[in-house]
Amino acid sequence: MSHDRRTFRQSVPSLHGLILFEAAARHLNFSTAASELSITQPAVSHGIKQLEATLGHPLFVREHRTLSLTTQGVRLYSAVASGFGTITETLAEISGSVHRDKIVASASTVLATEWLLPRLGKLRQDHPNLQIEIRCLDRDPDLASSGIDVHIRLGDGHWPGCSSTQLWPEHIVPVCSPEFLERHGPFSSIPELVSHPLIHYIDPYRLRPGWGEWLRALNVPVPPNLPVALEVNDSLLAQKAAERGEGLVLGQRPIIDQALNAGWLKVAFDHTLETGRHHYAVTASGPGIRRAVVQFRDWLRANASG
Repeated sequence: MSHDRRTFRQSVPSLHGLILFEAAARHLNFSTAASELSITQPAVSHGIKQLEATLGHPLFVREHRTLSLTTQGVRLYSAVASGFGTITETLAEISGSVHRDKIVASASTVLATEWLLPRLGKLRQDHPNLQIEIRCLDRDPDLASSGIDVHIRLGDGHWPGCSSTQLWPEHIVPVCSPEFLERHGPFSSIPELVSHPLIHYIDPYRLRPGWGEWLRALNVPVPPNLPVALEVNDSLLAQKAAERGEGLVLGQRPIIDQALNAGWLKVAFDHTLETGRHHYAVTASGPGIRRAVVQFRDWLRANASG
């Protein structure tokens, strides 16, 4: 070994400072880092200042109510997050414990119920090390502050501070129960279709096409008074109402595929609208993504067409 090579202890005067820095850089918030580490916010701020003084470089850009990493801060966070992650995984492997990597995933209620839940058995088979917590949310979360690792989100794939992995395109098709179709169908045209009882789903927080938008996208005139028999603000409730014969509903594939395959729903009119949007597996951008998060994200992508 070279005699001028410094020891780890000499190169890193404060391991505690790196722990403070990792938490502050991950949250971009000193108060949140302090809460996670069970210390005070001034203690975090003081420790960061000491680390910056030791390195001779600022690590954060401090502005009014905002915090961001400098170029040197990004470099250090990439190394520290990767190093701490490797150490944590190695300790778990050495200990031989039954530790399982926990993933916090979020999605809309209908997606979690109709698409993700039926596939959990395959997830456990493919990745027995993963433990998943599913949160059904009305609104798309802020990944940086919510504690959510992966959010399955519909959109264009561009969200600030996030990385997106494309899963499947949004395909919208009108569906109803077999009994409803037998009683009112078959339908020979779209105008005939929308003359029958409709279930209208209104999402107060996310952009979702309703019957009017669906008709306009297909260049079909929208009747002045659509026969809406039921209006709901939850897409799972809308689907279940259609399964019970309450009317026609606009379903998203592949979310409704389980109900179609089971015979609970039937395609009422074989005309699919492709909106150009996709569902994505969304994670917080930046270095140091955990191996378990990568496993779950890649599993979602591999099973998106199945």
